[in-house]
Amino acid sequence: MKLTVNDITPIETYPYLEVGSSNLEHLSFPQLLHKSLPIYLGEWVNENAKVDLIIICSDLQGIIEEAGEHYLLGEKLPAFLKLLIEMDLSPNNKIGVFLCGDLYTSIKKRGSSGDVRTVWKEFKKHFSWVVGVAGNHDLFGNSNEKEAFKALEGIYLLHQEAINIDGIRIGGISGIIGRDDKINRIEESHYLKNLRKLLKKKIDFVLLHESPDYPSLNQIGNPKIRVEIEQASKSKICCGHCFWQKTLVEFENETQVLNTDSKVVILQIKKNL
Repeated sequence: MKLTVNDITPIETYPYLEVGSSNLEHLSFPQLLHKSLPIYLGEWVNENAKVDLIIICSDLQGIIEEAGEHYLLGEKLPAFLKLLIEMDLSPNNKIGVFLCGDLYTSIKKRGSSGDVRTVWKEFKKHFSWVVGVAGNHDLFGNSNEKEAFKALEGIYLLHQEAINIDGIRIGGISGIIGRDDKINRIEESHYLKNLRKLLKKKIDFVLLHESPDYPSLNQIGNPKIRVEIEQASKSKICCGHCFWQKTLVEFENETQVLNTDSKVVILQIKKNL
């Protein structure tokens, strides 16, 4: 069944700090901008899903300051979401999480890459399981540390693969299209080939970091990813990387694309209309 999202009025917002884009390396302090992360409510009708809610977010490139210490936005957000859900959306016994990448930022330099394992672990600490893909700024330690992280219970870092969990089939491709000698970049033809394969499977959600474009609403993204989506059977895609004003769009083939760059969407799972 189709997704619906009310992205007009958030049910809540979460304040954070964002590193400005100005070059302030000559200063002893960064340029920090005050931002608010909107949290929207949506619905998905599915008889087979054995979860009550799915939290979907991407591009949490912000900083939380507490008692003079700085934390990644995604290190503090899960506890806030847990409390919000308990207060406003209870009872919900089982909650899954989709993470669509770019969960790191540096207080010193905008656009930095770094380790995001603590963010994933915080989401897993507060919710049932976490499925996601890596963004182009996400690191997971060295190769051995990454494999150990992927082996953790309830953690599913996907790349060119699909899994079944709690009655939901989820596929994912990490990274973005680019020179494959750079971190989390995939050569274009290889990326599109694997996307094509995933879209041919019976998958409930395909998780990408890089979004397609959506020209009719001037939503930016990768046009070649859009072409693959338009030529495939209908599906549901969650992504980020490029900010969209409109959170949920639908293509002519009935594929829905949910872009959660700098947003959170909480999907309530309904068993019937």
